Amino acid sequence: MRRPTQSLFICGLVLLPVSFAMAQARRVTSNQRGAQNLPYATNDNDGNQWFIQQGGWLQSRGNMPVYSQGALLMINGNQPNMPNNQARWDEKTGELVLENLRAGNVVVTRRLFFNKDESYVRYIDVFHNAQNQPQKLAVMIQTTSNYGVNSGQTINDTKKPELALGWVGQTGAGRCVVETFGGRNGKNLPSVNWQQDSNQVQAQMQVDLPAGKDAAIMHLHSTAGSVEAGSQFITAVKMARMMASIPPDVRRLIVNFPASQSFIGDREVLRGGMLDVVELRGGAGGAGDTLNGTLQAKSYKLATFYGPIELPADRVVGLINVGQYRPRQLLVTRDGEIFGGNLDAQTIDLALSSGQVTQVPISQIARVGYRKVPGEPDEWALDKPMVALRSGDRMMIAMPEGTIDVLTRYGLLKLTPTSIAQINFASDETGVHEVTLTDGSKFAGLVSAEQFAFSLSNNQKITVPTSTLARLQLNTTAGDADDQPNATLSLANEDVLIGSLTGQLKVNTAFDTITVNAPEIRSLTRARDAGMDVQIVLWDQTRLSGQLDAPAVLCALNSGVTVKIPVPLIESYSQPLPQVSTETVGKVKQIVEQLNADDWKQRDRAQNQLIAMGSAIAGTLRELRGSQTPEAQQRIDAILKQFEKTPATAGPSE
Repeated sequence: MRRPTQSLFICGLVLLPVSFAMAQARRVTSNQRGAQNLPYATNDNDGNQWFIQQGGWLQSRGNMPVYSQGALLMINGNQPNMPNNQARWDEKTGELVLENLRAGNVVVTRRLFFNKDESYVRYIDVFHNAQNQPQKLAVMIQTTSNYGVNSGQTINDTKKPELALGWVGQTGAGRCVVETFGGRNGKNLPSVNWQQDSNQVQAQMQVDLPAGKDAAIMHLHSTAGSVEAGSQFITAVKMARMMASIPPDVRRLIVNFPASQSFIGDREVLRGGMLDVVELRGGAGGAGDTLNGTLQAKSYKLATFYGPIELPADRVVGLINVGQYRPRQLLVTRDGEIFGGNLDAQTIDLALSSGQVTQVPISQIARVGYRKVPGEPDEWALDKPMVALRSGDRMMIAMPEGTIDVLTRYGLLKLTPTSIAQINFASDETGVHEVTLTDGSKFAGLVSAEQFAFSLSNNQKITVPTSTLARLQLNTTAGDADDQPNATLSLANEDVLIGSLTGQLKVNTAFDTITVNAPEIRSLTRARDAGMDVQIVLWDQTRLSGQLDAPAVLCALNSGVTVKIPVPLIESYSQPLPQVSTETVGKVKQIVEQLNADDWKQRDRAQNQLIAMGSAIAGTLRELRGSQTPEAQQRIDAILKQFEKTPATAGPSE
């Protein structure tokens, strides 16, 4: 793999004297403050000695160190320039901060935190767009080890297996490089590139940076004794604890880890420690006062645009006052619901630790937070049917009744709520609604209903206009992997449908019109601007090129919906498990019967014949297996295992 010239140069640098490095480490205590000259050295509890060089890249020293050059940052192919070799300590967070690195029109701040107890270095790279137009940044994090990688494993998001959370590489030193590049359900996860026996890994992602705005990525660097231990480190990262030590204004910028649940818009939910807390609005000096004590309310009554809501105090964890001129209150519950409206009370009673009860005017309050209780989870599950409104409200609901009608380019679809994963009503990219089904299908459309009736978790009925909806979540199992690969239809408008083509297709070729059974199609492709011209590959690798006779094809989605797709919208279709022809099914049945023959030689011959027919008959064998004798079932199982070990084959041999 090609390496930047700088990577080769840095690997050849003369090492600093160990005595100087240790002196640097001793000079910095747990209460670092002020300026810090680079390089900076520190140790962790696993015996790693970390060095931070100018520019913020990472190196390890000591006995068999594995990092030669870690966390090297590249933006649009260039390494940001650092004006000097000096960083500073953030006294509140304990982070080492490198500021004013520049890459073109992007200003970079690198924030480094050394977790000595858990033996990792955390990076947060903050990008500021210094120009008046948006930018798309090609961001790469590159690490080079001192030893070649004998084996490695990319750790993927279980919900999005094509995207990586991190990577573990077993080096020739007997210790692993462990790189964490994202968190589960992060909206911007990277692709990870590495090669066997190489000593370099690269994580690449695109970051959209609006004009004059900021965005950030976070990544962790550590070591482990085995690939299994490194994988466990990546998958077991506790996001709530990780995010808690990050400044709120930085935390909300991070794009490759899931957004912290403690934020409601730009405001963070306040929680008390030993006592409840009331934070007052800031005066002329900026930050407001805080009062600690015990909140006295038994319940909260809220007037909302969808009806009156009353919440017992033991369900509430916090309150946020939003709005400058006519403030409204957001009540946050223990299970993550948010109700917005106006409280019927004008004050909130707080018993101070002195015993005095004071009435705090709601108009003077910025936030209210209840103390945490033992056993309270770090994060809300938010895995039940739920509706989010554009106003910031978020409510758990019962599964709606009836169908949800969505007008699409494929006609009006009547979707059952159980087939819908979620509908995004507030897409920033398009003016239409984005529908995701439980089978993984994703397409654009318009929900035709003017309003929705929901039943809340307390059985209260509410009605909300569709125009007020931001997102409707009904199931959280969308796109989960199953035992068998799925047929996929990709369309030119970027919709993706998970399901199989049905019916018959007539293909007008140069020599004849050929009728094709759609379930027997292995793949179908249509070149852009090719009209009705397609190329079809059948289950037995027969290849046909021609023009479809009909203007549309039928696709039966795995969620139970059948849609009619205009041919000019088709980009590609793939069916990993196409059906075999009726004639071949009959032949397979005849041979399977011979698996029950009295003569063992005849049974062996039948088994070999079925193996020779190829993996295309695997589905037919699975269907026939249940009606066979125990020995025939064992032979079918052996055939299916044989198919799993060999690449997919075309079809029956004569």
